Amino acid sequence: MAYETLIDEPVKVWAFFDPSASSEQVGIFPIAIAWRRRLIKLQKVIFEGTRKIGEAKLISLVCAGENANFELEYNASDYSWRLKKVLEKE
Repeated sequence: MAYETLIDEPVKVWAFFDPSASSEQVGIFPIAIAWRRRLIKLQKVIFEGTRKIGEAKLISLVCAGENANFELEYNASDYSWRLKKVLEKE
């Protein structure tokens, strides 16, 4: 059984942005996050999705880390990142 921990905290993220991505792809590839004085390296993007809340475009990315998966949210309006959840790997 997989467990998830709700976090919902602002984090710093190192990411590559691909301007040549198609309209179906988000084109953001996080490579590491700084969270609670730790640097967590990310291996790949597992899921990506977008939604709008008012004028804000929010991009959700689930990324695989070494020991867990991390759900990140990027706000394209103010360029901020939030760590939404930490998901246990099965």
